[in-house]
Amino acid sequence: MAKDKKAKAAEKKARVAQKQEKKTVKKEKKSKTKGPRDDDSDAEDVDLDAVLAEYARQQEQFLKVTESSCDPPSPRTSATLIASPANENELFLFGGEYFNGATAAFYNDLFVYNIPRDTWRRVTSPNSPLPRSGHAWCRGGNTKDIFLFGGEFSSPKQGTFYHYNDFWRLEPATREWTRLESKGKGPPARSGHRMTAFKNFIILWGGFQDTSQQTKYLSDLWLYNCTTFQWHSPTLPPASPKPDARSSFSFLPHDSGA
Repeated sequence: MAKDKKAKAAEKKARVAQKQEKKTVKKEKKSKTKGPRDDDSDAEDVDLDAVLAEYARQQEQFLKVTESSCDPPSPRTSATLIASPANENELFLFGGEYFNGATAAFYNDLFVYNIPRDTWRRVTSPNSPLPRSGHAWCRGGNTKDIFLFGGEFSSPKQGTFYHYNDFWRLEPATREWTRLESKGKGPPARSGHRMTAFKNFIILWGGFQDTSQQTKYLSDLWLYNCTTFQWHSPTLPPASPKPDARSSFSFLPHDSGA
């Protein structure tokens, strides 16, 4: 009887020790992948879905597209700037982020710069992409529209990241945004990728995904057909040369592709 009690006690002690060991290993893995966490870190206590939902709710207060004169855009990085396909005198700037040394702020404002007049105008809309940086946009093949895909958003202290896989069209003449629901499968969420137009196609390549625990760089190629409104990821021959995975590179069109 005494032996049974001792055996049960030993088994219980072993289970507790094993459980504690698993917790320790899990904690060490988390520490290695995420790095040291400051007491101020917001990695665990910010619900990005709720934050973005609140942005969307606030945006709904705009009943229509409006445009007004403004000062030059505030300092930012990873925004996008493009010449208007519909008006050679205009440039469009969208999004970006600003880090003040402690926290990051993300933007979803659209600015129009008139080159001859040297003036800026700010556009507000009830239906525009949510705040982001590291997105990509380009003119759409043979159309006069601008197409935008992806980008990233983070908690203020950049402890948690969110990557978009949404696809948008901006009509330069009306300043109106439309979210596009493509037929079939499209590119996974990412930021730091690049897009360019070739004939009636948009070519998208590369970028990265950051889960706060690890960063994955991408090397997949995607084509969007501006006539059929479909994404396609071509399979290249195994021996075919291609660039290694990367982000934040240069990507320009030419007569044979990009």
